[in-house]
Amino acid sequence: MLDWSEDAVLIGKTFEPDQYGNQVATVTEDTVQASKKELSMSEFYAAAQAGIRPEVELIVHAFEYDGQQTVKWNGITYSLIRTYQRNADEVELYLERKVSNIGD
Repeated sequence: MLDWSEDAVLIGKTFEPDQYGNQVATVTEDTVQASKKELSMSEFYAAAQAGIRPEVELIVHAFEYDGQQTVKWNGITYSLIRTYQRNADEVELYLERKVSNIGD
């Protein structure tokens, strides 16, 4: 049974045309309930061999996730490494903290 006690902010972008027809990005932030899952050692080492350093795995409801590439959790901004559709209702988000995220 998952513990949905974590707040995560899914950060995305939407694009709409301005008065001249140029596409202008607007940042969107959606706070959702998430469940933190511990990364397995095999997952961690396999990713490290590929030059990726996963730090956090969060599970969110599939209907709330819409392809966002950035997640803020516990005051830290993470970049999405990959997703995994666990079942029809849940998506696993594998996250890493990149240099560009430090200071967030």
